[in-house]
Amino acid sequence: MNNSEAGMIEAVAQGANAPGVVKDVLFKDIGLKIGDRLILEPPPKLGEQLGMVKLIGYVNDVSVLVTMPDTRAWAGPPIEGDEFAVRAFSGRHAYGFSTTVGKRSVNPFEYLHLQFPRRITMRQIRNAERIATTISARVLDGAEPVSTTVTNLSATGAELRAWDPPRAIGETISLELILDIHKVRTRVVVSATIRNTHDIVDTGEAAYGVEFSDVNAQTNIFLKSFVYQNLVEQPHKRL
Repeated sequence: MNNSEAGMIEAVAQGANAPGVVKDVLFKDIGLKIGDRLILEPPPKLGEQLGMVKLIGYVNDVSVLVTMPDTRAWAGPPIEGDEFAVRAFSGRHAYGFSTTVGKRSVNPFEYLHLQFPRRITMRQIRNAERIATTISARVLDGAEPVSTTVTNLSATGAELRAWDPPRAIGETISLELILDIHKVRTRVVVSATIRNTHDIVDTGEAAYGVEFSDVNAQTNIFLKSFVYQNLVEQPHKRL
């Protein structure tokens, strides 16, 4: 990932229409818990695909411990001295900092000691950056799964082509999506409440507007990552 793309990701994270406010915060202010996920941007020598790790713990002003990322798409595993950009999402904020690998440990399992960040930036993100999509999906709450298409998507909701038998506003469904996140096909299942019925712009097909509910932290990261990835790679999809 080159510097211009990294800058675009930062711009997307704050939202094109959101105030461009950047604040410095302390690591403890992020509110991360053990097991929360962080996104790693590797150095160019390893590759361009982002990696995902889990927070194991940290010692203030010394080290941040994370699990070893999946390195199959990289040129090799990270070693001491490798520089990484780290991204995290919490609530309505995106956080970022730069760090280096202080130590790679292999016993009793592989994990990384990352240099404790000297500066962490925080940006407010919009609640619902939305993109146009053509994602095949399934509604799972009936006796048999029903196919539909997600015609636009955000981290908080979606527009779906209507299906038979019709559903009423206020009904809750279970929706299965397969998202291509940085070349990795990821299955996501979310609960969604039908908030409105309308016609899709341009085609005139009947559609439902749904709002996601009870979205866990991992699913929230997957949805945001998919939306932000598409905003960077295909900004014309922004709605």
